[in-house]
Amino acid sequence: MQAIELSKHVLDEAVARVGDGPVVMVNLLTFRESPLYPNDFTDRKPSSRAAYYEGYAGAFAQIAARLGITYELVHAGRHLLTLVPREPQSWDDIVIVRYQSLSDLRRITETEDYARHALPHRLAGIAGWQFIATRP
Repeated sequence: MQAIELSKHVLDEAVARVGDGPVVMVNLLTFRESPLYPNDFTDRKPSSRAAYYEGYAGAFAQIAARLGITYELVHAGRHLLTLVPREPQSWDDIVIVRYQSLSDLRRITETEDYARHALPHRLAGIAGWQFIATRP
């Protein structure tokens, strides 16, 4: 099982290494068969994709707006085929997001609203995740 949590330590280290300036984040996602929410979480979504795109992305956008942070969804789509390597890949979707800086992403993830309203959806819906920082 892959790690699907982004720890503060890892994000702080990434911000230090990447520095200031625009960054494009690539998300390689594998969804759970069905969302796995904590028992006390009330805003449950019916599918893992809905948990990610409606629950997580929706809450994330609201938090970013409240903080005055802008970002751009560059691409979100289903993984069709990996040409190289020929081994089967387990990714369901690929999501690419451009931020003005990695520090903006960190500011969002450090909020209490993120922990209460966005993160539970991501953890409920995602079974596997790779999160890759690139520079435009």
